[in-house]
Amino acid sequence: MYRLSNSGLRLLTIAGAVGVFTLATGAVGASGVRTSTTGRVHLRGTAYEFNSVHTMLAGATVRVAELPRLKAIVRRDGTYDLVVPDRARVTPYIQAAGYHTIYLQTFTTAGEDLANVNFQTPSEPVYRGLVALLHVPVDARGDPVRCAIVSTFSTKNVRDLNYAAFVAYGAHGVAGATATAKPALPKPVYFNASVIPDPTQAVSSNDGGVVWADVPTGVYTISGHHPVSRFASFVASCRPGRIVNANPPWGLYQLAPPNPARVSATWSVRGSHAAVLSWTVRRLPANAVVRVRCSGSDCPFASRTFRPTTSTLDLRRALGAPASQLRADQTLEVIVSAHAFNGVVVRWTILAGRTPVPVAFCVPDGDSAPRRHC
Repeated sequence: MYRLSNSGLRLLTIAGAVGVFTLATGAVGASGVRTSTTGRVHLRGTAYEFNSVHTMLAGATVRVAELPRLKAIVRRDGTYDLVVPDRARVTPYIQAAGYHTIYLQTFTTAGEDLANVNFQTPSEPVYRGLVALLHVPVDARGDPVRCAIVSTFSTKNVRDLNYAAFVAYGAHGVAGATATAKPALPKPVYFNASVIPDPTQAVSSNDGGVVWADVPTGVYTISGHHPVSRFASFVASCRPGRIVNANPPWGLYQLAPPNPARVSATWSVRGSHAAVLSWTVRRLPANAVVRVRCSGSDCPFASRTFRPTTSTLDLRRALGAPASQLRADQTLEVIVSAHAFNGVVVRWTILAGRTPVPVAFCVPDGDSAPRRHC
């Protein structure tokens, strides 16, 4: 029932009213750091006071509902690093003296570290104000009798930002969206432009907030709907007493559009030797980063990074002599990343006597693993 507010990250003033890329190949983003080779992955993020984004919850404990032996202690700067099993369902939650316990959405780990898994945590007095405003039935300890689910329709522009840049970005909601649950729940309450839950609000406002305040026990898939945008869905695991806050840059985040960049190359192959005769990236978005990787034995280079200032990059010229020193059993990749776009990966595997054939992948904004379709 609390999120970063969307007016320059001002407070979610409900309390005042009462008195939610590292590519495997190396880019920086919101969710991944490296793919797992050990059967474990890391959940990393920042824990802070919900109505004071610079007040960090140092000393708080982050745990996992499904794995009670696992825990991580929040550092002085608010960050934490929790190691969890790969290929597992995990619902992180936080405990801190003077603050109400908050659960995040349920993640299914899938070979990637997750970054910016942040906790925005209300103090107990603010929590009680929220409960009163939303008329949430609570037990003798002040916990919800049932469960609450909260999220934010957040813009794609904050998906790949770290915490400092996320705070600096300011307002990050998307207006005009609706949320549904499966299994079905009654219509949720949307936050209005004044950052107040408003039962008369039919769709999300520029604040982006949405809440179900009285949810039965169950596992719910929450989905977003919008006339022109698509949103990620998330899983909320509800139990009596839980507040599930799927906050940005997770939860109902806006899915990024395809990257317009187009990579083309022509090759000369003689036996086990290969050279790139022409190699161009066109239609580059503003502020794009282009990385070229060579893997395999005796590569003439490992990785090169370019930051073009125009919409076209001549990679053959930029790379120079190494572009003529490739050999069989090497793999060449071009990775194009740009803020608020999905990534582009084009890969060539060099085989003796054969012209390499490009294989294209995409990387969802804020994700880390290339896939055939985003």
